[in-house]
Amino acid sequence: MKTPLSSHTKLEKNSHWSAVFSLFMGVTSLISAEFIPISLLTPIAQTLNITEGMAGQTVTAVGIFAVLASLMLAPLTQNINRRLVLLTLSILLVIANILVAFTPNYTILLMGRSILGICVGGFWSMASAVTLQLVSEKNLPRALSTIYAGVSVATIISLPLASYLGNLIGWRTIFLLSALLGGIAFIWQFIALPSLPAQQGNSFKNMFLLLKQRWITLGIVATILSYGGYHILFTYLRPFLEHNLALATNTLSTILLLFGIANCIGTVIAGFVMGKQFKTTMILVHFILLILAVIFMFSHTNKTMSILLIIAWGLMFGFIPVGWSTWIVRTLADKAEMMGGLSVAAIQFSIGLAAAIGGFIFDNKGMQGIFFSSALIFLFALILIKLSFWLFNRITGQSLT
Repeated sequence: MKTPLSSHTKLEKNSHWSAVFSLFMGVTSLISAEFIPISLLTPIAQTLNITEGMAGQTVTAVGIFAVLASLMLAPLTQNINRRLVLLTLSILLVIANILVAFTPNYTILLMGRSILGICVGGFWSMASAVTLQLVSEKNLPRALSTIYAGVSVATIISLPLASYLGNLIGWRTIFLLSALLGGIAFIWQFIALPSLPAQQGNSFKNMFLLLKQRWITLGIVATILSYGGYHILFTYLRPFLEHNLALATNTLSTILLLFGIANCIGTVIAGFVMGKQFKTTMILVHFILLILAVIFMFSHTNKTMSILLIIAWGLMFGFIPVGWSTWIVRTLADKAEMMGGLSVAAIQFSIGLAAAIGGFIFDNKGMQGIFFSSALIFLFALILIKLSFWLFNRITGQSLT
């Protein structure tokens, strides 16, 4: 039995699909802006006379402020219409990119990236709750997959495309183009988004009271492990392609492009299957990722097999963001904003932790250690997912289909 929506989230018969696609554009703009520096570290560092490590910290800054915004935005704006909040975040995204594009020094660069972090955390924390108000319950997984497809498209923009164009037109122009993309998203949202009343009870106290429920805490930890198992490998994907597989630059860019396309396809497929077989799909996806990591361990010297595994890895990850968002709206629809904040904080923490732990493992054990760690993390994630689902059924008397 599905958890019923609370009265203020019951929807009109007509779904706002244009608004959903405007949020897809917003996500594409946000995530591409977040990860563009990964492809442009060297030219940014050379222009501003800083080290590549310092340039890399601009990605870390986004993560830190995203965590803070995801936890604080819903309680601090609990009486403000979500349409206004989303439009404000979209304008700030444009400002952040312009600041970076024209930055004269490292301080302004960090300032622009910190503003972007607020946009990322705030936007993501409200995505699930806002989607509840835009489409009917039966269309939720498809709408969420549409929005999260923006992550896949952003992967293509921020990795191979930004790297290629950056060499042609310069990194500052890339950020101006990112600002333009954000401006298009803002205009679309301004036209398409209806009034979106805030959910009631969005206080700091209520947010952290959620964590007293064991099945929620287990689900949050499983979310950390789920994203961590993926990102510990994804973070070191390029060094693996360059050094272990010895791929040429053009071939490497092609593989990253195929990876992004596969990720997008996985997200779209997830939108169709999560609505019908959510529980089974979540368990199966994590099991497949576990098996892929194990296969990596024994076939990483085979170039063709490794490339196929990388594409499969991208395909399967497309299910994870859609899956965890569906979990929120299926189990806690009337608290989706607070759960969204906790979830985004968990995800950003997971990405940072995976990069830090992965760096130590990569330096000491190489890619074999990365593959083993990823498999182990997914094993624990799988156990906690099953336990969280079981406790939800036992405590609430409801089952997840």
